[in-house]
Amino acid sequence: MKPCGNGRLSLAGWTGIIVAILASLMAARGNAQTLEIAEPETQMLETLRLERAGDVSGRDVVFIPGLATPGEVWDGTIAALGERVDAHVVSLAGFGDVPAVPRGEAGVVGSAVSDLTAWLAAEGLEDAVLVGHSMGAQIALQVAAASPGRVSAVVVVDSAPFFARLFNPAITVDQAAAYAAGASAQMAAAPREQFLAFSRQGLPVQSISPEGQAQVMGWMEQADQSVVSAAMGEVMGTDYSPVLPTVAVPVTVLFAWSEGSPMSAEQLESVYANQYSDLPSVVLERFDGSRHFIMLDQPDAFRAMLADIIAQDR
Repeated sequence: MKPCGNGRLSLAGWTGIIVAILASLMAARGNAQTLEIAEPETQMLETLRLERAGDVSGRDVVFIPGLATPGEVWDGTIAALGERVDAHVVSLAGFGDVPAVPRGEAGVVGSAVSDLTAWLAAEGLEDAVLVGHSMGAQIALQVAAASPGRVSAVVVVDSAPFFARLFNPAITVDQAAAYAAGASAQMAAAPREQFLAFSRQGLPVQSISPEGQAQVMGWMEQADQSVVSAAMGEVMGTDYSPVLPTVAVPVTVLFAWSEGSPMSAEQLESVYANQYSDLPSVVLERFDGSRHFIMLDQPDAFRAMLADIIAQDR
């Protein structure tokens, strides 16, 4: 495991999502004038939008954002990676400027998994890297399990397969589901200003910088409250770890830690190791001096590590 940078929170990043109902951020579309730019392309699947950026000769990389976050959260990363990636950027319906749509019993996570799995097959991709932040990582792991031969690596950014167990190691699936259902219903029914006020309370655990916090809040203000509430209930109340043994490709788990965290760096590493112990192939990488949005708080180190992963196993 390689620490990157120096000093500030991360398990707290997850706490902020539960306590304050948070989400994501960032933007900065890249300068691609010297690249063989992929044809501008936007595809609207049933429950998400896919936008293409980068270079057609680059490796196919699917970027999946987290709760309440549109695909713009990856813009700075994609611009920095340049010609190394042919990027396919996800925005879930109800986040950013993508209108909300009915999901049915599949829910927010399940419908995204279904759409992306079908899209990978339709496109005939065979060497895609999936990069998912927070809820997006839970989606990425399930898509990888359902897409043998199409996904070659997964990068998890500050996420866990059983979110509730980060806070209560003894909690059962039934207990987590019951708690999450109640919290989701309360969130959906809250007056809009109260919903946003709760979100503001959790900003310090999402990003270190005022600029990052402002971006997070901007995305939350733009997101559909009912979709955020439903997705939060799924993330809080579901144990996705049963899928891990069926993920046959290498997985790199990036997690953040900073001074003031309720756990030491070593304790936090142990928590993540336990969460991902059922993966056949996993590497844990800690980013110090970061909170939940590693791509914003440690952008250079994050981009360098992602570039290394993308360069492997071609």
